[in-house]
Amino acid sequence: MHPDWVRRLNLFGDVVGDPRLLAGLEPDELLATARASTGLDDLGEDDWPGWTDTYRRMVTAIDAEARLHALGRVVTRAELLKVLQTRLRLQRVWTTRPAIRAESIEAPLFVVGPPRTGTTILLELLALDPQLRAPVAWEALHPLADEGDPERRRELSECEQEFWADIHPEFMTMHELASDLPCECVHFLMYDFAGPYWSMLYDTPSFTGWQLENLDTLGRVYRLHRRMLQTFQHGFDGATSSAAPRRWLLKSPGHLSTLAALFAEYPDARVIHTHRDPRRFIASLVSLLAVLRFMRSDRDERMTLGPIMEMTYQLFLEQVIVQRTGGTVPDDQIVDTHFLELMSEPVAMLHRVYDQLGYDWPKGHDRAISGYLDAKPKAKHGVHAYSYADLGLDEAHVRATFAPYVAHYGITEE
Repeated sequence: MHPDWVRRLNLFGDVVGDPRLLAGLEPDELLATARASTGLDDLGEDDWPGWTDTYRRMVTAIDAEARLHALGRVVTRAELLKVLQTRLRLQRVWTTRPAIRAESIEAPLFVVGPPRTGTTILLELLALDPQLRAPVAWEALHPLADEGDPERRRELSECEQEFWADIHPEFMTMHELASDLPCECVHFLMYDFAGPYWSMLYDTPSFTGWQLENLDTLGRVYRLHRRMLQTFQHGFDGATSSAAPRRWLLKSPGHLSTLAALFAEYPDARVIHTHRDPRRFIASLVSLLAVLRFMRSDRDERMTLGPIMEMTYQLFLEQVIVQRTGGTVPDDQIVDTHFLELMSEPVAMLHRVYDQLGYDWPKGHDRAISGYLDAKPKAKHGVHAYSYADLGLDEAHVRATFAPYVAHYGITEE
């Protein structure tokens, strides 16, 4: 159920007959508004071919297919405008500061795995290492100095992070968002509509079908990924610069389905592949994804998302096995970790990971990890409750679906 304030606000859509009358999502009008409000015009179509077509297709699909309620339309319009404005500003900076493109991104480290397999806490623990540099939410959402000083940008990012929990308080039991936490790549890949951010939040089957026939868009998404790291690293506003570039630390479950494209852009990358009993992660994933979409739509997608996500992640995980064993991606640059090991022996597990990666263990890092975990106990914001019966899933069927994956990596059932 939505909180009362959300329910009441959404009734304004019924009051006027259609929430579309309150917040329009017409692609060309949004783009014209972004251009007028920034005084900028260039989206760099020569550098990013196909970007505008992808944008128009995604927004059209959101408008027609996502069944947004009144608040959903207001939030979506605001987010689209902000992304378009930032994209225009980014293109201006990339054009006027060519030194950004010369920034070297060497051997970045990616945390990759299905959602709910420990990817978030692993990212946060790795980010304690002073040798590693993870993007934080406020700079991913407001990457440029002309959006204000760092404190102002932190404040502005609250509506795009903490506001999620205001719309659906249960969300904080599933995944903590905060302006100053390390964030997923998904948050700065929102500047390309072929990236994973938009499909995570909206049910857009026509766009999904088009993208499956146009997978060449992935190359553009990973070029943007590199360009964003270069932008953060360049630190031209002094807010994100450091004495010397550190190794980048990134994370997103989305990379699981695009490992070949990731390594095509970053041949020297290192990847930590996280694993967990699929009976646990698939149900939790479906519950989380349904809540994300319910924040913007009254449609409850739990029963339909369950079977779709079971099939989707079976495909993703078995594809990675084929890629790693067949040499499509460099298996010797990938380290495997298991959720139960991370939960029971985090320091020991990270020592093993560092040994396999060939990284130096920082002085006092054991204490830093233990102290961080003590200050962030499990279920800090409450317990994430869900059941197979509510998610269109059958536990025995899930076990059988993922049996080859579980056997290949020796995953322990929970």
